[in-house]
Amino acid sequence: KGNKLMTSTPRTAERCKLLLNEWRNKLVTTKRERSLFSGELKILDNQIQRLNKKRLRVAAFGRVGVGKSSLLNALLEKTIFTTDVAHGCTRLAKSASWDQSVKGLTSIELVDTPGIDEIASKARARLAARIALQVDLVLFVLDSDITRIELDALEILVKSGKPVVLTLNRSDQWQPDELQEVIHSIRSRLPENSQNLDLKVVAAAPRKVQLQPNGLVRSEPCPPKIQLLQNYLKLFLSAQGELLLALNSLRQADLFYQTLKLARLKRNQKDAQGLIGKFATLKASGVAVNPLLMLDFAGGLACDTALVIQLSKLYGLHMRGHAA
Repeated sequence: KGNKLMTSTPRTAERCKLLLNEWRNKLVTTKRERSLFSGELKILDNQIQRLNKKRLRVAAFGRVGVGKSSLLNALLEKTIFTTDVAHGCTRLAKSASWDQSVKGLTSIELVDTPGIDEIASKARARLAARIALQVDLVLFVLDSDITRIELDALEILVKSGKPVVLTLNRSDQWQPDELQEVIHSIRSRLPENSQNLDLKVVAAAPRKVQLQPNGLVRSEPCPPKIQLLQNYLKLFLSAQGELLLALNSLRQADLFYQTLKLARLKRNQKDAQGLIGKFATLKASGVAVNPLLMLDFAGGLACDTALVIQLSKLYGLHMRGHAA
């Protein structure tokens, strides 16, 4: 009987999905709030829909020119994302479906993002925060030792609770001992909360030097070396993909609700102060005219209770006399 009960209990990701959908269906917002937070609500609803349909998003993130687009093309095994020798080919986030069969997921979307060092620091922080919110896993792509800009962006992602996989691209440009030195340097510079991040070494678009019959030296493209990363992603997403979707959905719901509550507090603060002032005056008047201490206490308690009920109504809380 105990085993039967355990097998009938929904898994953690499924429970998260059920509770989140229930919360969203019961979320009451005013017409003004729906207008004011239309963008945030759309992002939240899109995430919940992706959770329900088990559609996960993975983003390549990093500086301009580190090979984010090349890495995604290598995973896709076809050229979808634009690559060029000129920096800054990706101006807006673009996405494509990764044709891989992963347990528990119906689809995986790969997202290419702009280079973080092409924009000002404030905009860079906003980009990192937006990517952290709207994708479920981040491939943080490096092509050498980690820079200050990369460390700052990484800190935003990690603090947001976003799962991050460090991906060192262009490994073909170093000798084995040089590559180990680069990896060691990256590890030594990571902040304490990032020390345990996985680091995968790849070469998304390696090239081999060839000596031509005419004596000229040319470089020719070689097959990508991404098998370790590809296998890791398949195993990791198969084991944790549904949970990543659920956690990101819960995180978005919590962020939206905190924003909504803060807006309600600010909007109602003036009215609340007016209510408190009126009841304080009423309570003071009652105390002044009552000669008996017990009547003062009873009147003050009734006044405070009425104030709590009125404040509850103002802030959209349902509270009756006994609870107040």
